[in-house]
Amino acid sequence: MTYLDQKLSISLEESAATLTSDWFAHKNNPLSPPRPAGNVVTPLVCGEEAFGKVYECIQKATKSIDLISWGFDPGLRLNRASADSLSLGELLKQKADQGVEVRVLIWNNRAAQFVENSVIGEGWSGEGGTSAGSGLTAGKPADTSAREVKRQKLLRKQQEEQVRLEKLSANDESGRRTSRNRLIDIQKSLDDLDSGYTKGSDSGGTVQDPNEQVKTRDWHRWVHSREARNIEFRTRDFEFLGQLTYDDQNGLRMHWGRLAILWRMLKDESHDVPFMQMLVLSLFPSHHQKTLVIDYMDPQKAEGFVMGHNLQRNYWDTTAHAYDDEAGKRDQGFGPWQDLSLHVLGPVLFDLNHNFCNAWDKSSSWIRRVFKGTLNHERSSVKPLSLIRDGGEPAQICRTQPEEGPEKTILEVYEKALGNVHQYAYIENQYFRYKPLAERLKKVAADYVAAGKQQDLHLFVVTNNPESGHYSSSTYEMLDTLGQGELMPLAHRDLLYDQRQLAYRQRELKARDESPTRDQELAKVQTQMNEQGIDSSHTDELLAMDPNKHYNQAAARELEPELLPPKGLKIIIATLVSCKDGGETATAKTREQRQTERDITEHLGPEQGMAQYKSIYVHSKLLLVDDLFFTLGSANINERSLNSDSELNIAMPSPQTTRTWRERLWGMHSGKGVSKKTPFLIDNIQDDYEKWDAIITKNWENQKKKLPLNGNLVRFWDVVTPYAKALD
Repeated sequence: MTYLDQKLSISLEESAATLTSDWFAHKNNPLSPPRPAGNVVTPLVCGEEAFGKVYECIQKATKSIDLISWGFDPGLRLNRASADSLSLGELLKQKADQGVEVRVLIWNNRAAQFVENSVIGEGWSGEGGTSAGSGLTAGKPADTSAREVKRQKLLRKQQEEQVRLEKLSANDESGRRTSRNRLIDIQKSLDDLDSGYTKGSDSGGTVQDPNEQVKTRDWHRWVHSREARNIEFRTRDFEFLGQLTYDDQNGLRMHWGRLAILWRMLKDESHDVPFMQMLVLSLFPSHHQKTLVIDYMDPQKAEGFVMGHNLQRNYWDTTAHAYDDEAGKRDQGFGPWQDLSLHVLGPVLFDLNHNFCNAWDKSSSWIRRVFKGTLNHERSSVKPLSLIRDGGEPAQICRTQPEEGPEKTILEVYEKALGNVHQYAYIENQYFRYKPLAERLKKVAADYVAAGKQQDLHLFVVTNNPESGHYSSSTYEMLDTLGQGELMPLAHRDLLYDQRQLAYRQRELKARDESPTRDQELAKVQTQMNEQGIDSSHTDELLAMDPNKHYNQAAARELEPELLPPKGLKIIIATLVSCKDGGETATAKTREQRQTERDITEHLGPEQGMAQYKSIYVHSKLLLVDDLFFTLGSANINERSLNSDSELNIAMPSPQTTRTWRERLWGMHSGKGVSKKTPFLIDNIQDDYEKWDAIITKNWENQKKKLPLNGNLVRFWDVVTPYAKALD
């Protein structure tokens, strides 16, 4: 068996060799080679498992804690099984007090704090305070008086609507449904009022706990004070021009900056990306890696994590994904949330440490590196072989790192894995926005069909609806490449309008007298039509369509989307939804209320259409292939993660772990176990495909009628996002 690029010598006596597909990255400047054996991993599904394991490992630490993350909240409660458990900030402080060396490195861009604050409570000064404040004073809780005025106004509207509902006749079905919908909207407004972190001048914590805002600011003030021992908290961002660094292990080394990212994109190293998108990606990249390494210098105790989870409160949820935050033990307004991480042991810890040391040393001043040395040099005595664990498997740490190399091995691994697929690929990812990967799958399927392969490839995707007012083209084009464009009816309508304009223009130009100017313009229009796949022989059919009518029917779920997967591919694109069935509550009812319900049942039958839905935000970054291989980490399927942000994944040809991922996740999402009818994977995958298709079809009908769902799987369906060129 070989996982490396090498020649094979086959003896004349045996005349045979055992080969496996190569799953690893060897090009694109990899920091880390494949580690052939000795890596043991444990899947962690959702925050309760992942953060519970993080809490346990940090508690055991005796020498060092090395943390990289996109986001950090010192007030995050990792372990919620006990009311006495410490917050993340308190836990790190406790370990530092015990003499453990704690290093924390978090991405922070000051301008981004107004949009999505990554470092809760740090403030613009970097030493506590609000985003807009200086951080020199202790700070105060957010002013909740304005929020309370809004709450009281909504509560009054809620009471008035409930009175109006009770006065309606039992036969007034339309009026009752309209009133109930108003009550649902009012409750959503109340929920939104108490959701998430505060922003701007009040960005120290959560909206519903003003005192917690003071605690998070005080923690940052402490960690940067002279009182803090054995703990260093640093933030990082991309340099504009880049930075030349020196350390005793690597010598002089150039870390490229934002302009270098833009220059590489302009040189067409990326696929067809609009200039404005290039500009945004290069000027506003983020450090998106999420790793943790514990006690690295003690190989027998060393352990680590490759995470999708950020260390913030919205990332904590249980696998039940309860509709209500209180029932789900979540912080109020922070869920439901689907995410995945991995606990790791073995030689890949060497590579996680190497990645951390590179970033840490880069963030150290040259004076410090000269007089105190580098962390890379300090830890050079530990070698990969000393970290091998019995029963472990091959693995590789792969990255997107535009500052170094640049490295794009995550993209290489995705391309290679999707090129190796024979039976199924499962993608669970926050975004589904990188058209070249769809084109690769399409080509693989076409090649199999041409070669006479009888069974179709199966693609299962669980992602989020964009549900954005703009910048949808990357998602739409990914779906359209796979024949699923009508899953975004509004974007599809907008594109039809654009195509009709071209068809009208073509007809107009053909009706004119021939001339060089007319011929030149007609050729240009025909080129644009070819680029959009418009068949000139079907322009009459296109012009006869009413895109708006089609959209209105689709938005009302009065027609099924027309899905045309490429030949040789069967595709399901799904999202996750948590459901509140709207049934009877535990509150006591008066005799009049019970009589009203009996009247409704007598005249209209059992009342339906009460279910409420809440999207389960998918933050996972997972690819499974054929129960043979998986990759997991911080990288999304979009231009940003695969080319311009810093990201880190683990790639692993592991049948056992890949099956574990599939069995757990498919069982969670569908509410049904994976098929094990036959010994042949392809037959079982076909059976699972039919199950998923039946579930999303049934839930499509249930959502239309506002009835409870079967499981959490629903069809990807975005009726609010128009077509516009992507910027991220």
